[in-house]
Order: sequence, then C-alpha cells, then structure tokens
Amino acid sequence: MHEMRIRLIAALLLIAAGVAQASAPTLPSTEWMLEQIKLLSAPGTDGRGSGTPGAERAAHHIADVFRAAGLRPGGDGQSYLQAFTVPTGTRLGAVNTLALLAPAARTFTLGTDFTPLAVSTDGAGEGEVVFAGYGITAPDLQYDDYAGLDARDRIVIVITGDPRADDPASPFRRPEAYHYSQRTHKIINAREHGARALLLVSHPRERETLPALRGLSQAHGILAAFVMRATADTLLAPSGRNVAELAAAIDRALAPQSFVLAGVRVRCELTLVRERAATANVIGMLPGHDARLRDEAIVIGAHYDHLGHGGEGSLAPESIGQAHPGADDNASGTTVVLALARAFAAAGPRPRTLVFVTFSGEELGLLGSAHYVAHPPFPLARTVLMVNADMVGRLREHRLYVSGVDSGTGLRTVVNDAAQGLGLSLELRPSPFAPSDHTSFYTAGRPVLFLFTGPHDDYHRPSDTWNKINGPGLASVATLAARVVDAVAGAATPPAWVKVDAPPATAGARGSGYGAYFGVVPDFGGGAGDGAPAGVRISGVRPGSPADKAGLKGGDVIVRFAGVNVRTLEDLTFALRGRRPGDQVQVVVRRDGSEQPLQAVLEERR
Repeated sequence: MHEMRIRLIAALLLIAAGVAQASAPTLPSTEWMLEQIKLLSAPGTDGRGSGTPGAERAAHHIADVFRAAGLRPGGDGQSYLQAFTVPTGTRLGAVNTLALLAPAARTFTLGTDFTPLAVSTDGAGEGEVVFAGYGITAPDLQYDDYAGLDARDRIVIVITGDPRADDPASPFRRPEAYHYSQRTHKIINAREHGARALLLVSHPRERETLPALRGLSQAHGILAAFVMRATADTLLAPSGRNVAELAAAIDRALAPQSFVLAGVRVRCELTLVRERAATANVIGMLPGHDARLRDEAIVIGAHYDHLGHGGEGSLAPESIGQAHPGADDNASGTTVVLALARAFAAAGPRPRTLVFVTFSGEELGLLGSAHYVAHPPFPLARTVLMVNADMVGRLREHRLYVSGVDSGTGLRTVVNDAAQGLGLSLELRPSPFAPSDHTSFYTAGRPVLFLFTGPHDDYHRPSDTWNKINGPGLASVATLAARVVDAVAGAATPPAWVKVDAPPATAGARGSGYGAYFGVVPDFGGGAGDGAPAGVRISGVRPGSPADKAGLKGGDVIVRFAGVNVRTLEDLTFALRGRRPGDQVQVVVRRDGSEQPLQAVLEERR
C-alpha cells in the first residue's frame, strides 16, 4: 500500500510537471490557413447564409477541426453545435386580398395589381381612402403630408420617393434628410397617424414593378402593400385626379396635396409567413490546468456566417442571387479561431480555460453571439476576456486595427507587448463598440478586443474571394492573437471590465446615421422577448449618454419614445430622426414587469 501510494504521488507529480511545462503555441502553416479560407468560401458552402445547407456544411467542417484538435465539445449535450433559430425570409400566407368596395365594387389581383410588403402586419382592414402625398412628416423642413389630414382608421395611398428628387436644390437632397424617402419612414409615419393600412405606389419617374417579397424585418404594426399605378389611379378616379398629376403638383409647389376621397372605401386582408431555420454556433473548449484559474475563461471568437446569395446586406444589388463567398468576411476570422484552437490544443492546457467559438447569425444582427451570451456554456461572469477576429485577411501597409483596448485593465499593454517583432502598425482604439460579436460580450460586462484589418471594395460583394487574402498578414494577426490569449491565460490577475465613454452613434443600427443622439445598445438577439409585447430590448447604454443620464439600463425594453410606439428598432430610429438635440423626451420602458416613464434630453450627434 505504501509503495502504491508513492507511485501514485510520483505519477501525479509527473503529470503536473508536464502540464506546467506546456509549450508555447505553434500556429499551423500559412498554407494550412489559406486552405481553410478556401474551404470555407468554396462553392459548396454557397455563401454560408445562416440557416442554409451551405452554412451547415461550414459548421460541420469547423466542428471536425475542433474534434481533430482534441477540444472538448462546448455545444448542446455532447455536441460542438449550440443550436438556435434565425429568420430566413418571408412568403405569402393563405389570404392576401385587396378590394374596392365603393363607389363601385372591384377586386384586385395579387401579384399583378398589388403585393404585400414584407413588413406588413397580418390581419384585415376596411376604411375610407385618403391620399397622403409622399407620406412624409419632416418638421425640420417645414413639410408635412399629414398636416390637416385625418388618417385615423383610413386606408392611405402614398407615393415612393420625396418631392423634387431630381432637383439638387431640393431640401430633401440634404444628407440629413435622405431618410424621408425611405419606405420605413412612410410606413411607420402612416401607422403613427392612425392609418389602418398603407398602399405604396411608385412615382411616375420610376420604372414600375411590384417588389419581390423579401426581407427579414419584423412587422411594423400596420397593414402595408405595394400597388401598381393603375390600381392607385382606380382608387383616385372619383377625385378626377391620378398619381402622375398629384406627384407633379406636389413637386411644382413643394407643398402637400393631401385629401380624403369621400365615399371611396377599400378592404384589404394580408397574411405573411415569416420563416425561420435552424443554425448553430460551433464551440470547442480547452479546460485550464490551474486549480485556481481554470474556473476562469477566455473566449476566442469569430462569426462564420456570411450573406449567402446577397439579399439585404449585399453591396452589389446587381448580383443578388449570386453566391457571396465572404473569404475575408469572415472566413478569415474563423480561420484564426481554428488556427489558435489547433495551436493551443497541441501545446497543452493553459492555466485558464480557453473557449473557441464561431458564431452564426452575425450578419443578421449579432444573433449568434447574443445567443451565446444568453446561454453561455462556460459562466459568463467568469469569462475574463473575449477576443474577436472579424475581417482580418486583408492586411495592408502592416496596419491592424485593435478596438476595445480600454475595455479591460491592462489590455493596451498586453496588445502592445504581443505585437513586438511582428512588424505590425497598430491602430489602437479605446472604444469596444462596433457592429461585430464582441459587442454582445462587452455590453454584458466582459472585457473585449476586436481585431480588424480594415474595409475594402470587395466587402459584401461576390468579389470577396480567397485568392485576395494576404496570407502572411493573416499569420501575423493570428500570432498576435495567440500571444494575447497566452498572456491573459496565465496572468495572475485578469483584466477587469472598464466602462468606456464612447462617441455617439446611432440608436443601434449598424453604421452611422443622422438625427439626435440617445445612446442605447440594442439586444440584437433578444427583441422584446419570446411571448412578450413588442418593444426594443436594450443590452446596455453608452456611458455618459442621454440614455445613461435618464436611468435606462441593460434589460429594459423601450415601448414608447417621444410619443412614438416602439415595436421594432426601426421605430426607435424613426422616433430619433424626428427629434433635435436639446429636445426633452419621455421614454417609456418595461422593467420588471411594469412600465416606467423616464425623461431624457437628447444631445447632438458627433
């Protein structure tokens, strides 16, 4: 027994010594990394659109790499896949009708005379018809198509575009006024004026065609359809006017020509099916070896999804239907995660646990990372850092952008140290806020770093192909990421989350915009919550912003803003664009099961 105990102790000491002497991670060859990008962006993955067979093939390839490396499954059950669903499209429901009831009955033909818009709510509506010009309310331009018009419970006809679109001197050509021509403004504006339904008709200067039923947006809370000009002219006929004459009159006077068509009644019934499909994050874990530190983790992540055949996110509308391979966005970042997974697994466990994850649903609004944060396979409270690689395959002039360096204590020093000898020109950015998956982690209170080699002309186009990747540059980025992970994995004290003051940005849309500044960060994955009333759930607020000063906090659901009913993020954007810096607005949030009114003073966007 005594001899057996000695042998057991000796064996344990040998194991401990082997773990403690884990070697430095050695990355796979540049050729191996380029081959991964080539595989992930190959025709067989068909653009990796979330919820498609091509994305599923990519996910299984990633899982195979994790399995071959010896990582422990971190998904559902004993799987590497963490499943969730994403919206994938919209199709016609069982009933879609549009009929003139009076003064003379007529039924219009679906697909020839009209078609529902993808943002239409389901239901039926009947009412008197009103013509509301371009459907624009622009107080900053002293223009309002609804001035003096009672649209409540009526069917509103609205023209696409805005007045004098061909005139460079038109006030609607100002950059801050471009959004008034957008469909979203017209639809939400009609709803906020109490309309029962909106019928959108193309301006005579536009080529006339019924739009395809596509899009992933939520319903906007009003029946909405697109009608041909002949259909609209039939409804306008009792007034003795038509779409062309009315549009010309508005443009000539730069003034509304809205009116009620007394006695003209319409009924419409619209139903749509919003389709969802299964997708998954892919997660592999390398448990830490230190008894004290292994209960803390570093997440190394990237999104593997892309645009499929284009759609709403494509910047090449002429190529809709053509596969967008997404080699840089984001097969490159995914490959960095795969390379680090192989390197660290081969080198042996670090003191802290490493979680390697590739997200789906990023292109649809950070859905995969939001799902991970809501259902973390490793406790989020003990995740000490998230490193995100997104578009890291086009290093030019050795410039690497690293954002979030002030989101955790000591990160700026860690990054600078990691770059030594790599020949990289670092552009360090303090703010952790950017339209990529690390934002889900930062707003949940975790330090983050975001690696990015910059935009290029192939972004979100079919031309983002594997042969344009800078292989040596990708290897340099991966090396820096490995050094950062290794340093934090063994540090006696991990980075502590820091509240970073960020410059104003949009209410949450991906990109910049116009309008007053409020400063909330939407929860892109959660909405208002399953089964809950509509609203915009926020995951956090920007420090020092009007939202922060008003007392909003993560988990609040905004249901009303400055008098506008907020059902979707588009509603919140609509409400903000209608206000000016300095305006005091009431914001109603749903918190802990009850609605609470808060007061905010909007600020100027910088």
